[in-house]
Order: sequence, then C-alpha cells, then structure tokens
Amino acid sequence: MKKLFNRPSVIALCLTLALGATTALTSCNGDDDEFNTEQFRSGVYLNSFGPSPVARGGELRFIGSDMGQVTKVTLPGCGDITDIQVVSDREIRITVPQDAEPGFVTLTYYGGTITTKTELTYSEPISIEALEPLTVKPGQKLTVKGEYLNLMNEVCFSFVEGRDSANVYKADFLKHERSVIEVIVPENAISGAIYVSDAAEMPNMLQSEQALNVVLPSVEAPLQLDNAVPGTTVSVSGKDFDLVRNVQMPDGTDVEFVFDAEASTLSFSLPENVGDGTIVAIPASGVKVAIVNIGVVVPTELVAEPATGLRPGNTLTIKGVNIDQVTTVLFPNVAEAVEPATISATELTVGFPAMAQSGDITLNLRSGKSVTVAVETAKPEVMGFDPTEAPAAGEVTLSGKNLDLITKITFGGGAAIELTSDNAAELTVNVPATAETGSLTLEMANGESVTTASLTITKPECAYLPEALPEGLTAGDLLTVAAANVDVLTDVQVNGQSVQYIVNNGMLYLTLPGTCGPATTLTLVSSNGSISYTFDVTPATHVELIAYNDGIRDLGSWAGEGDGGAFRIYKDVFDGVPAGAKLVFHVAPYGDYSQIQVNNANWNQLAMFEFHTGVDRVEFDLTADVLDNILSTDDGWSTTALVIQGCNTIINKVTIEYERSLETVIWEAGWTCEGWNGNQDLAWGGYDWTTVKAGMTLRFYMTPTKAEGEWWCISLRHGDSWADLAGLDHAQFDTPASPLAIVLSQTIIDDLVANGGLVITGDGFILNKVTIE
Repeated sequence: MKKLFNRPSVIALCLTLALGATTALTSCNGDDDEFNTEQFRSGVYLNSFGPSPVARGGELRFIGSDMGQVTKVTLPGCGDITDIQVVSDREIRITVPQDAEPGFVTLTYYGGTITTKTELTYSEPISIEALEPLTVKPGQKLTVKGEYLNLMNEVCFSFVEGRDSANVYKADFLKHERSVIEVIVPENAISGAIYVSDAAEMPNMLQSEQALNVVLPSVEAPLQLDNAVPGTTVSVSGKDFDLVRNVQMPDGTDVEFVFDAEASTLSFSLPENVGDGTIVAIPASGVKVAIVNIGVVVPTELVAEPATGLRPGNTLTIKGVNIDQVTTVLFPNVAEAVEPATISATELTVGFPAMAQSGDITLNLRSGKSVTVAVETAKPEVMGFDPTEAPAAGEVTLSGKNLDLITKITFGGGAAIELTSDNAAELTVNVPATAETGSLTLEMANGESVTTASLTITKPECAYLPEALPEGLTAGDLLTVAAANVDVLTDVQVNGQSVQYIVNNGMLYLTLPGTCGPATTLTLVSSNGSISYTFDVTPATHVELIAYNDGIRDLGSWAGEGDGGAFRIYKDVFDGVPAGAKLVFHVAPYGDYSQIQVNNANWNQLAMFEFHTGVDRVEFDLTADVLDNILSTDDGWSTTALVIQGCNTIINKVTIEYERSLETVIWEAGWTCEGWNGNQDLAWGGYDWTTVKAGMTLRFYMTPTKAEGEWWCISLRHGDSWADLAGLDHAQFDTPASPLAIVLSQTIIDDLVANGGLVITGDGFILNKVTIE
C-alpha cells in the first residue's frame, strides 16, 4: 500500500479555515465565535485543518484547543474514524481512508460537535511504483517511477534522528514528468525509504514502499591493531573511501588522513593520546563505519629501583618495556601527578615526594590508560630504649634506624609530642608527664605510622598531677586538682607566669588568670625538675577592674575632698586599659537633680553627667584621646589621673570595664598583592598550625588597591604547589569585606599541617595583618 506522510519538520499550519461549532465545552464570554481571533482558547475549538486537498491514505491534521477531547472524526463516504493520533492538546491527526469522499468534516467530543465551514477535497492518486537502482552511491542518478509525480516538487531521502532529511528540490531535478523523477543522490543521503512531496507549507508527502540502499565506505572486516604505538602510520584498504570526509579516533577527535584512489586505501597516523576502541570513517551523511579496532600498547615488565626503603627526595627509577608511553607519575597520598625527570623507552626517573606513602604508584599513559608498580617507604625502626624504664616528665633515648622520619610520638595513655630531628640513628625526647606504660606510635610526615615494643613508664620524682585536669574550666575559675610529690613543689606557673597557689591534703588550688584560653599551659616547678600540662580554658572576655573603692563618697552640693565629696583616681589604675573601655560610676542619686563632673589632674573638665533618681550606674567612655589626656596631664605634685566631683549623688565604687579581645596577631607587616604573587610568611614553618584548633577564626585585614567598585580578590592556598586549600567553600574570595573571617574546620587545619602551611595570593590589595581567635 502507498502511504502518505506529513513532513515532521513542518510545524506551521497556514490553512486558516472558518469554523462552525454546534456546541463547546466553554464559552467565550458571549463573544461571537465567528469573529474571535484568539488562536487557542479554553474549551474544544477547531482553528484549522489540512492539507486540503489531501491524498487518500495520507494524514489529515486538526489544530485548535483541547483537541485531545475529540472522540471521533466523521468524513463523508467512510463514516466515523476513532483511530485518532493525539499529537498534543492542540493537535490531532487521522489517516484518510481510501473510500473517503469530498464534503464537510465533523469532530465529536464529550459535550458537542464541531463541523468545518469548508469542504475537504482530495488530491490525485499520486503513487511511487519503483526506485531504480535500489543500491545507489551519493553522486549517482536515482530514478523514481510512479503516477502523477509531476505534481510533486521535492524528493526527500530518509530522515536522520536529530536532523532533517537530505532533500532535492524541483529546480535540481534531472527529469520531472508525470511518471518519472530523476535526481542526483546528495552526498548526505542515508539508506531507507524515500519520500516525494508537493513542497507546500503543509505538504503532502508520499513514502516509497521500497527502501533505498545508499552506498557507504566499507571494509571487508575492521583492521585489528594490538599493542598499537602512537605515531604509527595505519593504512586501511576498503571500498568507496572517496566518500570519507572524516577519520575519527575512539575519543571522538578527528585526524588528518590521505585517500589513495588507485590503491583504495586510507592512511593516517595514530595521535599521541590515542586510546583503546574503534576508529571510524565518516561520510557526509554522518554514518560511522568501523575501520580499525585498536588496543594501545602499555608498559610491561615493570621494575621499581629501589622498591623498598624509599625516603623523601630519593630518585626512583622505573624500568620496563614501552616506558616512553608514560606522561606523569601519581604517588599514593599525593594529589598532584609528578612529571618524570628523565624518560626513555626502557626507563624513567622521578623524585620521591615528601608526602608519598607505600603502595601502588600509578603511571599515567598518553592513551589515558594507566599501569601500576608497588613501592615501600622507609619506616622508623626502634631497636632500644635508654633507660628501659623511663620516668614520666623525664627523658628517654630511642636508638634505631630512620628515626629522622618521625614527626610525632604518641605514648601509652595517649599523651603525644611533636618533634623534628636530623639524626636517623638516635633520638632523645621528653616523656610527657601523663605518659603510661605501653607501645609508642611513631608517625611520619606522610601520615604513615609504626608501633614499637612496649616502653615501661615510671612515675616522676618531681611534683606532678596523677589525675587528668578537669574539663570545662573558665578563666577566673578556682582550679582544684590532686597533686603528688608536693613536698618538692617550689612554684606554679600558668602560661609562663607564676601564680599564687595552695597545697592542702594532697590537693592543689589556684585561680586561673583572666588571660587563660585555649592551650593554656600549667607548669609545676619542683626542686628536682618540672612538668607541664596543656589544657583548654574558656576565655573570660569581660574584664572589670576596681578604679576606686576607698569608701562611699557623698558628693553633696559640690562638697570638697576633705568633706567626703570630691575624690581622685590615680594613673596606675589605667595601666594596660585599652581605648574603648568604660569608667563606670556606681551611684545612688537623690534629690531632683544629680551631677557628676569628670576632670583631669589640673581640674580641666572632661565630661559632665546629669541624671535623676532610678539611675544606678553612669558610664564615661575612655577613648584614646581621653586616656592620652589623663595619663599625660601632670599637676606637679601627684599621680592624679582624674578628679571627680558633683552633687546630689552617692558613689559606692568606680570600676573600669571592657571586653578583652581574644584576637592574636600572627602576622603584621603590610604586603602588596598584585598579579597573583604570593605571601609565604605563614607557610613552611613560618607558623605552627598544629597549635590551632577547629572552630578558631582567621581574620585577614586588607586595603584594596583598586578603585571603588573594581574587582579584586584574595585566594588562600597551602604551601605544597600552591594548591587550593581543602575545606574552603571558595577557591578565592572576590572583593571581600575587610576583615575576611575564615572559621577553621579540622579539614582546613589538617591540610595546612600536612601541606606546608598557608600561602596568601590574589590580586589588587594590601595585606595589613592576619589574626587568629
């Protein structure tokens, strides 16, 4: 049977037919449908149908609104059609029966019917009888035989998914008669049925029953290449290679090729990055034809020298076959691949990175494949302890091999110390006061670790704490902890400063200074040694100092000093007081009107406060200018800083209050960042990042060097290769506010410790200081 098809690419429908509707699901607010120009409306409406004339056996399309609700279409001469293709809510299609007759078309839906206002007519019985030849090469002539072909103006070759068909239009026909059309097959034609079309805006299209076989480039069988080497010239024999427009590698990249028409061959060179897979030849139609199956050569017979005992900086040699296919070497625990220092067909050399661990080294190849070879790092070996029973808080000497690789030792009980040494055979370390008998864990910079035989720990002879320090302490708290050997205790220090303490019945009592915070150090100094303990203290940020507490003062009516009114506050009270602190008068006003006058030592007024009953404190801001004034003014006979007087109030005491900043400056100089240069002052040992704890905040104080509104940025990296700092949400911060605050996670801290500390880079700013809190 001959079939009629509408061209899939046509979406516009230009037949605009007036419609009649007996009923509709929804109305148009009383508007006369005859004159409604709205194309798609709510309810079932028919806007247009076509094509008309239509070929029997072809498709008839109806376009409107809510067309999916149509249940049957009635054509004169053939009755009801219920086999309806719903393309969308706006379009339905039916196939026109062979017995259909001209006339009006009726659409039925739940709730009513619609009848067209124009009659449907039919085209002549166009047919395709034969295609000659059935196998044809692009560029050759194709003859289409049939009936009424003189009414068709286009020959369409099969459609390709994702693109339109290859079309030949009437102007390019070689012959165009009622019974025959002759065309040259386009180079982008593909095999399949062909179509003839009237090329109308809503075209009639007739599909051939016969499938056309369009010749493609071909090989008897794809060439099999095993152990292929990049750079090799490949020659493939086949047929119709003159049709080839591209030769494509397995990864989709094209390579240049040479076509030898006389030998009927394609020749090309394998690129450096060629990988396993299929190489294809592609004609203009885009159809891929397999011509080569390829397996790329990989290095074999791999041997690492040395394969064991590797230390940072050692030269590693890897020997084998086809070593020159290697591009980079990837070591365990090292993120960045390393390029070989030297390379040949039989061996390569590469430096062993400081952070590399034992395991499989990966050799990355030009083809994208990889191979591995195993290596083993050197490990610390402890062969003896001196003394064999080491005192806590004393010293112990380890003897053995590769001891210079140790960066951290964890003793029994969990106490740990960090260290560096260049002595591979002997290492003397301080035993933590809380160490217990057990094996030592020796950690290396690359993250690997080994354990030793058990070390016996004896209790110290000096004063020490037999129990762990309590948790949850806050600066200013009373520390109470059991202590042993207190008879030899001579001093107790907190963060290097001696403090008052009491020993009673085996317990040590002391008040933690207000300056305590994270990583506070408590040191017990004895006549025969000392022991230090590190613990965290919650800082006390609020500071309150007594400025005056020498009896209650009633200022009366501007009463003098001798009458118990006016009084002085002296300069030593203000030692170390920061600008921004407040001088607080604790008052009890009486009467209708109260005043406090604040004067410097020469009775020059600095401030006058007026207040009423109900007020219990009066605050005076100690700005930098005020502090400079009171500390530099000299009355010639005393150390007076302030003279206070007033009326109608009683002053109970005077205090100085402020919030202590926990921000510690770790770098301050003034450095200009331009063009992504880098500041490494906090890298490579410039700052000890092992002392930092998760939750602390880094702040970067900066001044942009760019005009307001122009772009600038800061980027934080680690020292090793200046790679992005792990754990940050952003690789760089564009035009940030100053200071930029970064809360340190454990991931960030671990990266800083493991990879050389902090490098600061970016563009367009001056770095003034870096703080940590």
